[in-house]
Amino acid sequence: MRFEVVAAFVIGVMLPVLETARRGISHWTVNFTTMFEDYLAGALLLVGGWAAYRSKSWGALFLVLAWAYFSGLMTSSFVGQLEETLRQTASEPGNLLVLVVKFLLWSVCVTSLVLSFRTVHKSRLATDNTNRSA
Repeated sequence: MRFEVVAAFVIGVMLPVLETARRGISHWTVNFTTMFEDYLAGALLLVGGWAAYRSKSWGALFLVLAWAYFSGLMTSSFVGQLEETLRQTASEPGNLLVLVVKFLLWSVCVTSLVLSFRTVHKSRLATDNTNRSA
């Protein structure tokens, strides 16, 4: 199984779990948007991972969409956390650990996004070559 598909399953499950463990289930009433974005990203990754694994016609492209969405979220989150750390304004306990985890997640996101794009591109090239031969 390809790295980006395995990562989609692992992060798709772990993202909502980690966010809920970090902030608590009651954070839904405090900041609905933050929690919803993470749960949505997890759902998109799980659907995309499943569709790519099952070789659905739309699976590879959906996985690109899921990784692009999550990469955008993680870029904003990681850069914001890094800025707070560098300015020494971070009030979160265990800030350095959070920063390291966000960096690792961001790295996996960007890598998986690139790999997903490559898979779709190769598939399109193969389809174009098959159509030209026919």
